[in-house]
Amino acid sequence: MYSVFFSKIELGIDCIKDRLQEIITEESKVVILPWAFSVEINSEILLNDYFKVGEKRYLRYVNALKKIGIKEENILICDCYCAENLKSIIKESDMIVIPGGNPEMLFQKIVHDTELLYDLKYYKKIILGESAGALLQFKRYFITAKNNFYKYFAYYDGCGIINNSFYLDVHSSNNPFYVKKLREVAIEKSCPVYAIFDDGAILYQRESKEIETYGHVIVYENKNG
Repeated sequence: MYSVFFSKIELGIDCIKDRLQEIITEESKVVILPWAFSVEINSEILLNDYFKVGEKRYLRYVNALKKIGIKEENILICDCYCAENLKSIIKESDMIVIPGGNPEMLFQKIVHDTELLYDLKYYKKIILGESAGALLQFKRYFITAKNNFYKYFAYYDGCGIINNSFYLDVHSSNNPFYVKKLREVAIEKSCPVYAIFDDGAILYQRESKEIETYGHVIVYENKNG
């Protein structure tokens, strides 16, 4: 029961690939849920434009998965507009990949449109999330003003796969004002904030709650100073 967190999968995968190869096999079945698009689309656009096989967005994730030994023929792109078999597909998989993008759209698709919330919350294998796909695994998450489409800091409800013993910041920055805000969150919420830069990654064991950091990750503790 692992969760893997990235800000940018294509940059973070190299620093964690050796560790991931210890917990997956080349026969692992992977499903990708590329549902964090900025505006509502449809099945045809999703599969023939937004996440078209062989094109840029598709290759970002598939090439990263190949680096850890996953065969392309074992990777399935799921269509949120054709949801009738999604529950069984997820049940039979070894890894779920949740890409980044618009977290509100992603939440809508998982919780309301496909009704997969229960299936994800009680999934016993690996959930790999990038950016929004990492944040939404938590019961609550925040988005900084820099990263928020609305240009303000805010908290949101997530899917609750992970309870908040810590918070996550993605696409992090060393800007002093940015760091000050992360420290404030850690103190306010009385738990650490793990800041993942684009070239970092985190592996979280959902049962033991053990956290492993790789590459560029900074932890802001819940204390002053």
